[in-house]
Amino acid sequence: MQPRKIALGNQKGGVGKTASTLGLASAITAVGGKALVVDMDQQGNTTSGLGVELEDGMMTAYHLMNQTREGIAAEAIIATPWDGVDLIPADEELGKIESDGSNDLVFRLDVAFEGLDLSPYDAVLFDCPPNMGKVLFAVLIAADGVVAITEPTIDSVRGVQKLEQTIDTVRKRANPKLAFDKIVISRRRTTGEHEFRENELRETYGDLVAKTVIPELAARQDAHSNHTPIHQFKGGKALTLKVAYSDLLTELPVVIGATA
Repeated sequence: MQPRKIALGNQKGGVGKTASTLGLASAITAVGGKALVVDMDQQGNTTSGLGVELEDGMMTAYHLMNQTREGIAAEAIIATPWDGVDLIPADEELGKIESDGSNDLVFRLDVAFEGLDLSPYDAVLFDCPPNMGKVLFAVLIAADGVVAITEPTIDSVRGVQKLEQTIDTVRKRANPKLAFDKIVISRRRTTGEHEFRENELRETYGDLVAKTVIPELAARQDAHSNHTPIHQFKGGKALTLKVAYSDLLTELPVVIGATA
């Protein structure tokens, strides 16, 4: 059985996509699972957060988007310092893809995963770029489901609305099975604005909004800076984040051990 390929995205940056990708990967390994993380953001923050330093000649997500060979993604997968987490890394070269005018460009990532045996993994997590470009379309064509990560602010909520429109476009044109799995409220603070926007999201989207909310805590950035899974991090209020990401995992269509 193949694992679910989940795109984590929002067409606005700074909403906690990378932290959520890493937090979910940590939660998967904390219960004995294994995750493949695919960094599709040219900033490479997920790559660095996993403690990976790119070396000359190393294959990255850019190479998957720059060719048309079936199954080539297997050659780009590397182990990371995190037990149970493998990675397809990214760097700034990925930004060149947006200027590529090839007609088949947005289908190349899907082709790169074609025929791969991903059964050793319990989930494949794509960290998407914070814009509506060719790379995002490519991820949505390759994915099974989308998890929208949003900070409860007006701009981020609009980002969710735009992402929803993009999902509909991809369904109609290329990937009719693409599911909108969840909306996750991230970086939540105890302010009136955040409470208002959270209620607005829940009134608009109902059960599509995850019950679990990821709070804004310094432990998130501290764990990232130390390249440490949040479930192993000892500082700050890490326990609160551990519980949050573990609870969030139970709300997603990921079944640990189902692919073994």
